[in-house]
Amino acid sequence: MKLIFVFTIAIFASVAVFGQNSLHNVVEGNKAYRNQEFDKASGLYRKSLEQKTEFDFQARYNLANSLYRSGDFQGARETYAGLLNDSLDNRTKSRLYHNIGNTYMQEKNYEQSVIAYKNALRYNPSDEDARYNLSYALQMLKKQQQQNQQNQDKNENKNKNKDENKDKDKNENKDQQQDQQKNQEQKKNEISSGQADQMLKALQNKEKQTQREIHAQPVKEGQGAANGYKDW
Repeated sequence: MKLIFVFTIAIFASVAVFGQNSLHNVVEGNKAYRNQEFDKASGLYRKSLEQKTEFDFQARYNLANSLYRSGDFQGARETYAGLLNDSLDNRTKSRLYHNIGNTYMQEKNYEQSVIAYKNALRYNPSDEDARYNLSYALQMLKKQQQQNQQNQDKNENKNKNKDENKDKDKNENKDQQQDQQKNQEQKKNEISSGQADQMLKALQNKEKQTQREIHAQPVKEGQGAANGYKDW
């Protein structure tokens, strides 16, 4: 990705003292930039901007570049975007959008970088660097979307399997509860063999006792004849 940089090298003999100071800070900032002292360069450009001179555009543009080089992509992007509000020619607007696209590329925000590079080409269709970056951004965006879809499908399958396992566990627990309840009912209705023997003996003893009680009853006079029995 090519970062478009503007160096201010013109010196105007008629500038005021504060203008000379502003230009001096810009020039010194450019030197620091060339030496890869990007934080120092940013400080000099900001110092230049405090004086509000005709060099503001150059200072702001180069400040954005310094922020970009130091890794502050959001700060660089905001500074570039702020310059778009100025009355600029199409070529300069193209450069700004080109650099904005670069900040998004650094953050792997390929969707926004595609939009920025398209705007760069809209203002300058002959910008081959922007065209190349646009092609690359489109490829990366497609790859990112495919990866996101794969991750989404993977998560959906994982959640589906998780739900199926939950249903399976739920059904198994339900079956276990039903089996336990059935076993409890069976145990409740079951009579041990010992209990059965005791109950049978109790019934037999009761029957014998009843028979003895019946045989022991005296037959009253006339009761047998009346009931078809013969008196003895």
